[in-house]
Order: sequence, then C-alpha cells, then structure tokens
Amino acid sequence: MVENLHPAFLTMAHEMKNPLCLMKATLQLMQLDCPLEFSSKIHLLLSEVDRMNGLLSDLLDLKKAEKAMLQPLCLAKLMEEMPSLFEGMALEKDLELCLDVQRKIPLILGDEQRLKQMLMNLIKNAFEASYPGGKVFLSVCCKDPDWVEIQVADTGIGLSEMEQMELFRPFFTTKSYGTGLGLAIVQQIIWAHGGEISVQSRPNEGSLFTVLLPVERYGSTLPCN
Repeated sequence: MVENLHPAFLTMAHEMKNPLCLMKATLQLMQLDCPLEFSSKIHLLLSEVDRMNGLLSDLLDLKKAEKAMLQPLCLAKLMEEMPSLFEGMALEKDLELCLDVQRKIPLILGDEQRLKQMLMNLIKNAFEASYPGGKVFLSVCCKDPDWVEIQVADTGIGLSEMEQMELFRPFFTTKSYGTGLGLAIVQQIIWAHGGEISVQSRPNEGSLFTVLLPVERYGSTLPCN
C-alpha cells in the first residue's frame, strides 16, 4: 500500500503544504476587501485550497501510520473519550453514539495517538453513512485471551459487495467528497499494531467494522478498568 508511494512524492506533498498555506492566507485577505462580484470566486478558490491541503495531509498520515510507538495502553479509557469528542457532530446530524465497554479489558501495546486517529476515522465514517435519527454503536470487549475486539456499527446506507472489496484501497471512496484515504490510514494503523480489520455490510442495512488488536503479553496482565 504505502510502499507504492515513492518517497520523492511524499517529500513533494510535504513541501506543497507551505505554499498552499500562504495561498490560503492571501485569499482570505483578498476576500476582506474584494468587490462583491468576486467574493464567490474567492470562496471557491479557498475551498479548493482546503481540499488540496486535506489530500496532502492524508497522504502524509498514510505514511506516518506505518510506524507506531508501542507502550502498554488502556483501550477502555481511550474509547470513553469518544462520545464527548463527537457530541457536536451527533447534535448536528441528529445521531446518537452508543458506547459499550466491557469490564476488565486487558492492556494492549499501542500508540495512543495513532489508535485515537483510527477510532475517530471509523466513527466519523459511521456518522457520515447514517440517516438522521439513527445510532452509531461503539464497543470493546476481550475476544479471547489473545485479542481485544473493537466494533463500530451503524444503521446507515451500507455497502455493496464490490464496495467492500475496494474499501481499504487508497483513493477509493463511496462519497462525493473526501480523499479516499481515511480507511487506508485506518488499516495501516491497525497493521502497525499487529492487528486485523474486517467489514460486514449490506446496502441500506448499515455496516459493522471489527478491529482485533493483540493483548499486551510481556508487561502487566492486570485489566485496565
């Protein structure tokens, strides 16, 4: 996946962010003083600059996701942060985020920031796929002595079999917006932790993403909650 991105391309992506930031700042200043007839054109240019910045950020995140600084981590505590982080989005979209954290979740070896990014990407996708008034379900449990299982489920638009086959391929998207890199980043983060991800879905019946992460073997075996 990431190995297909030439290092020179990633360097170029990093270097392009500085001029794009300068372009955005200049356009914002122009927007303050421009004649009314040019305002919509500048707004369009600003939205395109933001779109390019998003694409470059996702490309760089895809590369960063290969690496993880692993240390004993309590997944339950990380999961419990999610409802407050998505409170605004839930209100805006008239959705409910339902959290189910099993007691006595064992520690894993994980990179907190990378796993937080993974969770937020999955939950954000679930919100975007859901109908107003629906629910998004987030759960974590000890699958067996070796694996902790995270599930993110929605009751939204669902995915066809063909879409599920392509879902983690970079630049593939079922949306009319976005870069198509969010789930590729999710998969890369999970692989960097020695884990696995799978999806079950049907059109108009929602989607269920299941993440398995290995239990921490060499340090504390005490549960984190």
